[in-house]
Amino acid sequence: MRATAALSTLLCAGLSSAALVQQTLTLTTGTAAPDGVTRNVYLVNGQTPGPDIVVDQGDDVSITVVNNLPVEATIHFHGIEQKGSMWSDGVPGITQRMIDPGNHFTHNFTATNSGTSWYHAHSRAIYGDGVKGTFYVRASQDELDNGPWSQISSNAADIAAMKTAHQNPKLVTVSDWTHWDSEWGLSEWNRTKTELICVDSVLINGKGRVICPTAATFAPYLNDIVPAVTPKGCAYPNNSFVQPFDDKMPDEVDPSVFWECTNTTAPLSVVAVNASDKWASIGFYNTGVLWDFRVSIDNHTFWVYAADGQLHDVQQVDVINIPPGERFNAMIKLDQAGDFAIRASASITPQYISGYGVLSYSPSATTSQNIPAPRNQALGYGGDTKSGFTELDPLTLKAFPSTLVPPQTANKTIFLELYRLNSMEWSMNMNPFAPFLELAEPLMFNPTGAQQLNQSLVPNYPLGTTVDVVIQLNPGNPKHPLHKHGEKAWIIGSGPGNFSWPDVATAKQAHPEYFNLVRPPYRDGFHTPDSVASANWMVIRYVATAQSVTFFHCHINIHTVGGMAVALMEGMATAPTDIPQYYIDWDQSAAQAQGARKVKRANEEKRGLGAGSLLPAIVKA
Repeated sequence: MRATAALSTLLCAGLSSAALVQQTLTLTTGTAAPDGVTRNVYLVNGQTPGPDIVVDQGDDVSITVVNNLPVEATIHFHGIEQKGSMWSDGVPGITQRMIDPGNHFTHNFTATNSGTSWYHAHSRAIYGDGVKGTFYVRASQDELDNGPWSQISSNAADIAAMKTAHQNPKLVTVSDWTHWDSEWGLSEWNRTKTELICVDSVLINGKGRVICPTAATFAPYLNDIVPAVTPKGCAYPNNSFVQPFDDKMPDEVDPSVFWECTNTTAPLSVVAVNASDKWASIGFYNTGVLWDFRVSIDNHTFWVYAADGQLHDVQQVDVINIPPGERFNAMIKLDQAGDFAIRASASITPQYISGYGVLSYSPSATTSQNIPAPRNQALGYGGDTKSGFTELDPLTLKAFPSTLVPPQTANKTIFLELYRLNSMEWSMNMNPFAPFLELAEPLMFNPTGAQQLNQSLVPNYPLGTTVDVVIQLNPGNPKHPLHKHGEKAWIIGSGPGNFSWPDVATAKQAHPEYFNLVRPPYRDGFHTPDSVASANWMVIRYVATAQSVTFFHCHINIHTVGGMAVALMEGMATAPTDIPQYYIDWDQSAAQAQGARKVKRANEEKRGLGAGSLLPAIVKA
C-alpha cells in the first residue's frame, strides 16, 4: 500500500488550482456514556460522534481511514457524489474490500457538491456503535451569490447574514441510541426471530438522557394497532402487527431491550447562537439507525432551503420530519433571548420517544442539565405536530435553481418490489442482498461477477440512460428511508395501490395527478409512503452520467443487513480503465491478506476455536 504522502503528491499533480484537504480518521474501541449509561463503542479519533469535517466546494479531499478495531470496516461518505472517484465510495463488495484490523485505506475525491453530507461505517451495522460524523461542504462564491435567500427576505443586510450563516451552519445531529452493541443486537434478533425495534434514548449532537415517561404521557398515542407500550414507549414484542412472523419468540428476548427503563440526568447538548448574527442556518441530520425523527425548536420558525445538501425553494414551517440518512438545512431568525428546547421525537408507531437539546442565546457552557420550559411548543412527545403548527411536506419541495429539472422521458424502467421475506430478511426485489457479499471481490473490479448473482440485485444499463426506478410497496411495509449513492435523483411520482403500467409515460397518461415533472425535489434520500395498511408506489428518475457501481438501499440498519439493497451497474459492461494504480495495488494487497485470514479461520474452526464477538460484552451501569 502507498503512504498518504505519496497519495497526496499524485492528487496534487494537475490540480494546483484546488486546495488539498487531508484528514486521518482512526477507528478504535472504547467506552462512552452519551445518555448516562456506559457501554462499549467504536470511536473515531477518540470520540463519538467523530470529528466534523468542513471543506470548500471544489477542494480535493484525501482521507485516510486507519482501522484499529478488532473487526473489518469501511467508511462511506454519504451525500458525496464521487464524480470520477467511485472507488472512494466505501461500500464493501461494491467499490472496495473491507479494511482489515491494523490496515488503512485512503479515500481521494473532489468535493463537487456543496451542503450537508456525513460519513459513517458501511459494514455490518457498526455505524450504530459510533463510527460516524458530519461532513460539510461550503458553497462556491457563485453558488452562494445565487442562492434562494431573497425568497426569505429582500433586505440586503438579511441576505448578507444568511450567506454567512449558510457557510457556517450549526450542525445538529439526531440519532437513536441503544445500551447494547450492534453485533449483540443482530445475534439476539437471530436467536429470537424478533426485531429489536426499541431504543433506549435519543441523542442530539451525541448527548441525551434516558427518559421513562408516565403512562399518562403515552395515553394519547395508544390505538388499536398499539394498544399498550412498554416503559420505554415501545410496542410489546409480542405485537403481531409489529412482529408478524410465527417463528418469533418475544418472551425469549433479553428484557433490557424492551422493558427495562431507568431515568438518567446526563447533560444535554447546547447549540449556541448570537442575536447579532441576525440569522442562523441549522443543518439537521438523522444519523440514527432506526427511527424517523420530527424536529422543532420552541418559539422558532424554520425557513427550509436545502434537502440532502441540495438547494430547494424555501418553505416556512415549524416541524421537519427527518428519516435516517437524510439532511435538511433551515434558516432561523435570531430575534430572541434566553434558552429554547430543541425537540426530536420518533415519528413512527412502534415507539414513542423524545430527546432534547438546547438552543441558547447566552450559553455559559457547551452542555446543559436543564430542558428549557416549553414556549410555543410545536411538537409533542410522541412525534405529533400540534394544532396550529405546520410540518414540511418534502414531496412539495422544488429543486433550486428552477433550471434543475428532470428529462421529460426515460428510456429504461426498473421495477423494485420492497418486501419482508421472513423474520430475518428484507429485500428490495424479492431477493435479499446478503451481508456475506461484503467480503466478496468488489463488483467495481470484477463487473462480470454480477453474472453470478441474482440478476434482480444488479440492474444494468449503459451510460447516458435516463432511468426510472418504480418502487412498489406491498401492504405491511413501513416507510423506508431509501438512499442512492452517487448522483441524486428526482422524485417524480407517488400514488396508491399497485403500479400496473409498463412505464411512467403510460401511467402519466392515465393519472397525471400522480406525477410532477416540472420542478420535483432532487434528493439522495427517498422516503417511501406508509404502506402498512395498503399498497403504494414511488418513482425516482436520474441520468447515468458516469461509470459506476451504485449502491441503493434502505438506511434502516437492520433492513440493510437483512438484504434490502441492490447494486446499480451503470455503464459497467467492463471494468473501469481509469482506476488509479494505488487503488488497484491496495485491492490486491487486501485480497492476499483476506485470503490468508480465511485459511487461518478455517484452521481455527478445525481446532474448535470460535471467531468471537465483534464487541466485548455490554457494560451495564
